[in-house]
Amino acid sequence: FVGVEERGEPTMRFRAGPAGPARLADDIVRSGEEFSTALMRAVERGDAAEDRSRGHAFAHNPMTRAIQERFVTYAKRDWSQLRLVLRSSGDAAHRALAALVLGYAPDKQAVVEDLVNGISDPADEVRNNAMRALMVFADMDPAVSRNVPRIPPEPFIALLNSPVFSDRNKASGALMALTATRDPGLLATLREGSLASLVEMARWKSEGHAFAAFTSLGRIAAHSDDAAQAAWNRGDREIVIEAAIRQQ
Repeated sequence: FVGVEERGEPTMRFRAGPAGPARLADDIVRSGEEFSTALMRAVERGDAAEDRSRGHAFAHNPMTRAIQERFVTYAKRDWSQLRLVLRSSGDAAHRALAALVLGYAPDKQAVVEDLVNGISDPADEVRNNAMRALMVFADMDPAVSRNVPRIPPEPFIALLNSPVFSDRNKASGALMALTATRDPGLLATLREGSLASLVEMARWKSEGHAFAAFTSLGRIAAHSDDAAQAAWNRGDREIVIEAAIRQQ
């Protein structure tokens, strides 16, 4: 994937990085390093499945999940420090890990604003982790004991025009989750301001990375998810993409 900023097109500008002294506890840093290694090994073995029903990711892989279960403890224990690090630390690696662990906070709504702020961070990894946490929030199963957090779509829409792959990948994934309700206002905003980006992404050769944008286009085109999935399965993306374009 190569991103090219073209003259006359929207250009991403991120805020200046913070320079504060706040840092994460040593056990969180060690767990973050272990998590990166365990996750990479699981992915290499094709064991990347995860459960998002509770609003945070629990991997199918036992080693990865064991570390994620620690994150639940850390998010409760160090809630204030994690928020402080994400907003003010001069160390981008600590900010990125803080965004990851905040995704396991017991009160998801309470950290939405912090994670949305992380979407404008100048470091790619911080933005990636903040968007992923919010995307998983949006995928949670509602229950009597928990509500799906309210997540603003605008920061993700802006990043559909980013030349950075991880920005577009995570933004499209979050918007796939947020458009599941088929909110007319959100679909109209996507159609009017981001259709070209979604079309480009839906045509990516990497199917795993194209699917989220394709799904959002199916909803813009007023296709049912089942109909869009059927077109995808038979390799006929263009029928859905062209239907979305005609909605302009």
